[in-house]
Amino acid sequence: MAIKYTKEFELYSYGESLASQTARVGLAEKGIDYKQHRVGLESTGEHLQKAYKAINPASLVPTLVHNGEPIYDSVKILDYLDSFAPKQGATLFPADGEKNAQVRALVKEFSLDETVGIGENFGTCMAGLSTQMLAYLLCKRPFWTVVWDYLTKHPSRDRVPIFILIRLLGKPPGFKYREFVSGVARGIIFIEKTLSHGGPFIAGEYSAADVLLAQGFHRLEITAFHKVLESDQFPNIKQYWPRLQQRESYKAGILDYEEDEWTECKAALYGEGENPDIEYFWSEVKKFNQ
Repeated sequence: MAIKYTKEFELYSYGESLASQTARVGLAEKGIDYKQHRVGLESTGEHLQKAYKAINPASLVPTLVHNGEPIYDSVKILDYLDSFAPKQGATLFPADGEKNAQVRALVKEFSLDETVGIGENFGTCMAGLSTQMLAYLLCKRPFWTVVWDYLTKHPSRDRVPIFILIRLLGKPPGFKYREFVSGVARGIIFIEKTLSHGGPFIAGEYSAADVLLAQGFHRLEITAFHKVLESDQFPNIKQYWPRLQQRESYKAGILDYEEDEWTECKAALYGEGENPDIEYFWSEVKKFNQ
């Protein structure tokens, strides 16, 4: 399916979408210039409209278009970029077989993998932490408008009741949110232990796994779990996170695309404080470390 384009690389994405951040950080790491198309999500439902479904029938962001040909899924985009420009910028997937397998295993754990259920790995638990904010954004639209859009336009039927329930409640169910918090606690312990090798990045050298953790850790800050990344309980993470923030790709792929509506949302939900479930997070860390 060829898509109209005016620039060799064009990206359809949303500023605060985790998967979109993955693609933009990857593009920045490979030094590839592209044209950005913003696709609104929860507060507008733009991703469910015909114009965008003609580009991505799954109504998901991001979509990378290279000379008119679409590439879907953020990890596949990273793979594609690495193959397209193997000697340009950072190597996202190592050529060495053993290292490559290690990076891909980490990517599987940290990504929004469509084959993994929500809450079953660190990446999907991170997405789950965002549901408080997604509820706030969904509530910008009338209830029946949200119901109509998701019932009649969303191609993924298993997602439909989730979004409708969140809009109905105005927040995620408390027990489900705590499952996500628990999964993040488990993931943070895993990352801390993995970083104990002493290298600068999660697999030693910078890789696709670090691309994913850049957006994951940024999301911890956005959802007011920021002090986790500064805690002396996680000394390896405390040193590692600033390294990711210092890379030009962090600004180019994440900070430069911050959405005003998410800034408003964070202020409304958390103010200058911490997430209301922060104590539950630390109780789960204690439990998993026993």
